[in-house]
Amino acid sequence: MFTVDGFEFETEEEAKRAQKEKAGIRYIKENTDMNDPDIVYKLYMRLNKPDTFSTPVGFAFLVELQEFLHTIPYIKNEDIRPIHIEKNAKPAGKKAKKEAESYKKKFHVALFFVIVLLTAIVSMFAITYISGHSPYVTDYENEIIDKYESWQQELEEREKALDEREAQTEWTK
Repeated sequence: MFTVDGFEFETEEEAKRAQKEKAGIRYIKENTDMNDPDIVYKLYMRLNKPDTFSTPVGFAFLVELQEFLHTIPYIKNEDIRPIHIEKNAKPAGKKAKKEAESYKKKFHVALFFVIVLLTAIVSMFAITYISGHSPYVTDYENEIIDKYESWQQELEEREKALDEREAQTEWTK
């Protein structure tokens, strides 16, 4: 068992949280005029929120502030909010673990999509590289023109060759 400020805790983690709250309370007491009811009231209203304190040490401090405010005649008891304690209050460590698990799942999903998209991009570049020189849309016209020019040149050469043969055969007759 671990003891902090007169309270016994079962785990070291809870005791450490209580130590943190105790240090925070000490800081507040040292830096705040605890004799000024208006300041104490504002402080009480600010600290009396869910998740501000989670150990009996913090709740005892809130009770101390509440008792002080009840002694001030011009502050109505109805204006002093009751201290809210969650029924199934989970220690901050468990909440942090749950949040970490949530972020971990989101990270894994995001990582999966990043890998899939990166694979798609790399495969597109690979396909482009492997396909070699394939004419782009603007090059199609030039390639077709070049192809027809080469055919025309080939046909002209054949015609010339035929004309020469015919001329030779006419001379031989």
